[in-house]
Amino acid sequence: MATLPPATPSRSQTSSASESSTPSSHTQLSQPPPSTTPPAAPLPRFLENDPARTGYDPSLKWWINYFRILTGQVTREGIEHYREDRYRANEARDCARCEAHRDYLFRYSPVIRFLRDKVAALNGTLDASNVVCRRCPARVAEDGRVVRQGGGFSPDHGILICANEMRDRSHLEDTLAHEMVHAWDHLRWKVDWSGTGNLRHAACTEVRG
Repeated sequence: MATLPPATPSRSQTSSASESSTPSSHTQLSQPPPSTTPPAAPLPRFLENDPARTGYDPSLKWWINYFRILTGQVTREGIEHYREDRYRANEARDCARCEAHRDYLFRYSPVIRFLRDKVAALNGTLDASNVVCRRCPARVAEDGRVVRQGGGFSPDHGILICANEMRDRSHLEDTLAHEMVHAWDHLRWKVDWSGTGNLRHAACTEVRG
């Protein structure tokens, strides 16, 4: 069964040091110009749960921790750690429900069927073989931000749906349609997903999706 073709790799950029002759006819490498690109921001540090800090103790029964949350004994960070532990415990259930919703949408949803047909017209295939449901871990950053996602598109693998983040079938339909627009853009416009070429590609497909 045909799958989405891999993305066209961006052209590598190479640089070579030029040589200049000094009055004494010795050859030396010229110094590269000072970089004007600002240094990349450091990646956020993700926090591990500490019951003494968060109030969430994974050694206790889940319902005890839930009661502690309801009574304000667990911090916001602790609530996120609790949520991730419950996602791990319910992974099989969430993925099975996600797959059932996915199959229903491919069979009955007008927008999903429309996008599937448009992708097929460009010799691409989107079906249960490359639209997969998985648990997507979230992370609590040191600055308090919670890093999570609902899905994603890969030219080499297909579409990922984060089963633990889907509230219901309607939410999954919106997420799947968004990622299917990315797939169509990839086939039709050869989008530069690396970000090293034309950043307008990624901006355009995100707005349209």
